[in-house]
Amino acid sequence: MTLDWIDRNPRARALPFGRDQQYVVNPNGVPELLDMLKACPVHKETPLYALPALAARLGVGEVRIKDESQRFGFGAFKALGGVLAVYDKLSGAVGEAYRSSPTFEEVLSGEHRRITGDYVFTTASSGNHGRSVAAGAKLFGNRCIIFLPKFTSADKEAAIRARGAEVIRVDGDYDTAVAECRRQAEANGWTIISDTSWEGYEDTPRSVMRGYTVLVEEVIRQWRPGPTHVFVQAGVGGLAAAVFGYLWARYEPRPRFIVVEPESADCWFQSNRAGKPTSASGNADTAMGGLACREISPVTWPVIGLAADWFMTIEEDRVAPTRKLLAHPLDGDPAIASGPSGCAGAAGLVRVCEDDEAFKMLHLDKRSRVLLINSEGNLGEGDA
Repeated sequence: MTLDWIDRNPRARALPFGRDQQYVVNPNGVPELLDMLKACPVHKETPLYALPALAARLGVGEVRIKDESQRFGFGAFKALGGVLAVYDKLSGAVGEAYRSSPTFEEVLSGEHRRITGDYVFTTASSGNHGRSVAAGAKLFGNRCIIFLPKFTSADKEAAIRARGAEVIRVDGDYDTAVAECRRQAEANGWTIISDTSWEGYEDTPRSVMRGYTVLVEEVIRQWRPGPTHVFVQAGVGGLAAAVFGYLWARYEPRPRFIVVEPESADCWFQSNRAGKPTSASGNADTAMGGLACREISPVTWPVIGLAADWFMTIEEDRVAPTRKLLAHPLDGDPAIASGPSGCAGAAGLVRVCEDDEAFKMLHLDKRSRVLLINSEGNLGEGDA
């Protein structure tokens, strides 16, 4: 029997982590990045929870979930990317002026406001990335404008405004918001902090992904010997590229990597079939708002396009049961608050484990150690 919701990646093989991959996700200096974050008063390591009862039900050895709903008190992994990318832009400007790199503390204290004060940051987002960029701009004392697609909830908009940003609503989807953000940024001289890339715009998305590697380094320190299988939800691909790329660089042999997407926003699933970046087959109308992306971020292709072993989709009706399963867990497992996008990796794991053919194809068994990422709590909607 052939399954129409999961496909093997014909390009995935035992390749070394090379220069093309390091250009996207640079594993060097991440411990120093963790030390730098100690200067941030709200930073602390997020927990990696073991779910032994769920693992037993699914027929695998271990399931562990990295709970990014507790990141910075922010509620999502996005906080790492936006805040650090804003800092990179400001520190770069200071470094160019003085020919020396400032510390995080110096930029945070406003010591170089003569150089950094006029920066206006902007991005398009379905919610969480926008909050992160807004939080970064507020942290360093800069103006910020966030473009939101039509479907973004009023709660998301309020959370962005609460961080001091201005909001512009766009009558369209996420990709329409990206286009409008680019148009107005060029007209007004604003600095875009986007987590998706396009021709000529790759440095900032790479900076955003570098922020995400912090959570992966924490996983490595929290879990020995680490995972054999990694299920990660993908929108444009920033989180998946950071997780897959960093683990690929650090582990030999590397774990098996599985990309999980909504059926209507399957741009990675379709790109895998095409062998190159291509659009989703649907209109990206999904409850998993953070994954509602019709196109991948091209800069991530050298990592995800080669590292992901499997690409799979999940139906919409799996979201609510999975959120409930995490919030009201099996006997003894910790309760985890997850948003629609945050639970998608877990929903993918459950779908695979409920299908004997898929379970065997992914080489899952009672010795398998599975890593999941709860990318957002109840407020956010994750990866765009």
